[in-house]
Amino acid sequence: MAHHTIIYGRINGATWKTEDYYKLHRMNIEIINSLPENDSEFPWINRSMFSVPNEQGIFRDQIITFGASYRTLEYEWHLWIEKFEELLTKLFWFDVTIHAEFEMIGDHKYDWIINHKLIKDNWYIEFPKPIIDWEFESNSPRKFENLLKK
Repeated sequence: MAHHTIIYGRINGATWKTEDYYKLHRMNIEIINSLPENDSEFPWINRSMFSVPNEQGIFRDQIITFGASYRTLEYEWHLWIEKFEELLTKLFWFDVTIHAEFEMIGDHKYDWIINHKLIKDNWYIEFPKPIIDWEFESNSPRKFENLLKK
């Protein structure tokens, strides 16, 4: 029997220095737009899952929202997180929150927060690099093996 999973959340896109405040926002849009329309490998992460606001939806922070529903994702949840974190290594952001509602094992919340010491040394240079160092915070597991055996 298949179980239903709903995933939704937001990526708080980072800003750049005053001369071109929205540079990192534009770079994030390019990355989101480069995602496949249809992902060939489950668990899927594709462009249609994400919404990026235009200028009227941005005051300082670029809030990239996302969401999808899946069939029986609890068994591949760790793979979904790994794939999502791979996307995060290409983006410019301050923090990320995911809410995962698993029909079989309940609701879970996950947070990623960047090391703010990296901002000055990286994002304010002419050619900034995406974040690859962060703190992962959650009371929920990245794998549900123990919960699924019950």
